[in-house]
Amino acid sequence: MMLRLVPLDCPACGSAMRGEPWDTLFLCPHCGSGGILGEDGLEIIESTALLPVPGRRADLWRPAWILEADVTVAARLLADGTPTQGSGTRRRFVLPAFDLPLATFTRLAAALTAVAEATGEVPHAPVTGGVLSTEDALVFARHLVLSEEIGRPDVLGSIRVEVAPVAWRLAATPFERAGDRFRCAVTGTPL
Repeated sequence: MMLRLVPLDCPACGSAMRGEPWDTLFLCPHCGSGGILGEDGLEIIESTALLPVPGRRADLWRPAWILEADVTVAARLLADGTPTQGSGTRRRFVLPAFDLPLATFTRLAAALTAVAEATGEVPHAPVTGGVLSTEDALVFARHLVLSEEIGRPDVLGSIRVEVAPVAWRLAATPFERAGDRFRCAVTGTPL
């Protein structure tokens, strides 16, 4: 096994970036560029920031993926074998890219996907904790679609869901202190 050290310099401006021990996603605190750790070092990726809603503040920033994808729901059968109408649409998902328990991840991803619209410049502040790969984020996007389909009022028997990525962006996501915990400054979802 060969160990290779990779300099964590911003691929856009050359500034040093810091992260936590397992981070693979980085947002430059100087120029706001996004970087994803690849085979050949840091590769630049489009980046943005989600803005806190009015009346909330950003005490902590964590990364999220914004995924634009073509979603196809097909082969949808009810429990009695009756086929129902499928669908196809382009959707936007906002998926936390930092370590969270699955239940918290699902609540936060669903809430961010439903409401997060306002974006702006990446803050000149540390954004750490980025560990979720695009492959895993895609699995979670599919999970959100399946959860929505299962939550419909009919009794689902089987379904086929395809989520085809169109574009990825790395987004700084704001959190504010709420007592001894944090909550999302966009949705109010507690961590």
